[in-house]
Amino acid sequence: MTLCEPLPALGEPVARPPFEEAGARFRPIMDAMTAHIALLDGAGTIVAVNEAWKRFADSNCGRSPGYGLGLNYLQLLDGMQGCQPCARCSAEEMELARRIAGGIRAVLKGRSPKFQVEYPCHSPTERRWFLLTVSPYPDDGGPIRAVVAHEDLTPLRAAQEAALHHSAQLAASFSRTVDAIALAIEKRDAYTAGHQNQVATLCEAIARRLELDEEQRQGLQLGARIHDIGKISVPLDILGKPGKLSPPELEIIRYHPQVGYEILCGIDFPWPIADMVHQHHERVDGSGYPQGLAGEDICLEARIIAVADVFDAIISHRPYRAARSREEGLRELALGRGSRFDARVVDALLAHLAEAEGA
Repeated sequence: MTLCEPLPALGEPVARPPFEEAGARFRPIMDAMTAHIALLDGAGTIVAVNEAWKRFADSNCGRSPGYGLGLNYLQLLDGMQGCQPCARCSAEEMELARRIAGGIRAVLKGRSPKFQVEYPCHSPTERRWFLLTVSPYPDDGGPIRAVVAHEDLTPLRAAQEAALHHSAQLAASFSRTVDAIALAIEKRDAYTAGHQNQVATLCEAIARRLELDEEQRQGLQLGARIHDIGKISVPLDILGKPGKLSPPELEIIRYHPQVGYEILCGIDFPWPIADMVHQHHERVDGSGYPQGLAGEDICLEARIIAVADVFDAIISHRPYRAARSREEGLRELALGRGSRFDARVVDALLAHLAEAEGA
């Protein structure tokens, strides 16, 4: 016996008012509803059902006289709890029966304003889900004390699963797009590719410290992995120049966030990746480039990339200088904390680095 199957006979039905008496005034409304509805009296006895309840029972080989009218819903559920787990009554269904019986009793006794639970109702040929809602009915001198409604959630669940599947496909497609872009950068400039990967690793650590949700972390990862894509426009002799850059060469380098934005802004990512790339050289105090943004006008992901980018740039080898020490990187972040760099982001990276060093 499952909660989805037609109600079995529990001996002789108790004396009950007929449907026409107990539910006559509600019948037009009940019959217009697609949910399977039963009206219960104070003892939990079914005194009326709607047409959807009857159609469901008929389509599932209903075998109860009168579609369960006069049967006690609570006795049915209590009986399921007393079963031994078997092919027809699993332990999960027995636990669900216990919860529903408790919910109905709480509503009937006025201890709860409403009880709801979702439950699976699979058949051999299809997967189905229902929402059970038990609502109290005000005492008007009649027999009805509660309304039980089983609403079919299967179309909604199917739509949700289809949407999730589509979203997963889109996310995978976006990830592959970023992979292709990152590969193009790596083929041109291995240093930039390695730097982006290291920045992405630091960004993930910061994001976890800041307790960003998984979706936002995913977007941050993708943005960090291609944050220097705009350097594709920079001639290799400038990128690899061992000496000090001239003012015009420096200006070309400083233009790479704008180029990166122009490359990415036409891709409809579900994350602000183009903004991350555009803003990763902006500074909280407004001293950055290319737009001179400040504070909250800089998206959080760009503020995270900025901190990770600066730290990795300091401790990594560059064509024009050797790698500097970790301590110098930490000192630079501490000096810029709350002015150039977001204080929370700096604190998160410092905590991560301290933990990693002590591990």
